[in-house]
Amino acid sequence: MTANEKLKNYLLENSNTITEKWLSIRREEDDSSIYSNYMPQKIVKELIDSNHELIKVIATSLSREYEGNLEAWSSEAGERRARIDIGLTRSISHFNVFRDVLWDYLERFFLKNNIDLSEALKLGRKVDNALDGLIEGFTVSYSAYTVKRMRSQQEMIDELSTPIITITDAVAVLPLIGDIDTHRAKKLMEHSLRESSEKEVNCLIVDLSGVLVVDTMVAQELFKIIDALELTGVEVSLTGIRPELAHSIITLGISFDQIKMYNNLMQALKDFGITRVE
Repeated sequence: MTANEKLKNYLLENSNTITEKWLSIRREEDDSSIYSNYMPQKIVKELIDSNHELIKVIATSLSREYEGNLEAWSSEAGERRARIDIGLTRSISHFNVFRDVLWDYLERFFLKNNIDLSEALKLGRKVDNALDGLIEGFTVSYSAYTVKRMRSQQEMIDELSTPIITITDAVAVLPLIGDIDTHRAKKLMEHSLRESSEKEVNCLIVDLSGVLVVDTMVAQELFKIIDALELTGVEVSLTGIRPELAHSIITLGISFDQIKMYNNLMQALKDFGITRVE
């Protein structure tokens, strides 16, 4: 039996004790960590099963029987850790803890089997390469899931930051709050066109009372949105332009002459025949 086969069998046979050793070290974690000794037994079992699989992947990779599952394990583990919000730095630190434990067992194996230095270095390098590959795949998977989740959250924020509120069957209000950058302007264009079509809006009142700054870029983007909406048959009105906002518009030489303007939202709604019932 080759040294590779012997080491593979040794790691598989000692999978439980290696895992137990690693778990005993994780007990120093704070109570909020998944690696804490105070976690529910279900989570502890998941950690144990995952670590057994990790050892199996490393052991069998020595004879290249299980190499295809290096990627599978790291991909699944990376996404799982990201999904439950375990920090990447903390996860990598536990890989390093596991590496230290694993090397303790490698040293025992080398001494027990009288493995010469050259062969020991070759075996150790194979184990380290396998573990490094797992960490790299884990990091890629973790990052990919995090980016995907952030994009999903950003899309939700974009939807919430551009709410079109239906007032009557044909009239709706789009209240804008905060700064309008290029990204938000693009999403505003997409959302307002889609929502106006779905809600069969004929008149859209854009309320700018929550917009603090209007520069040339913002004005241009607003014009683009208004033009696009009017091309689809939606009449756009503006309301809520505060004095300082009006001053900025005049200073920049921006003209809204072709657009119906109102002092405030109530005035605009009144002009559309929508009044408050006393």
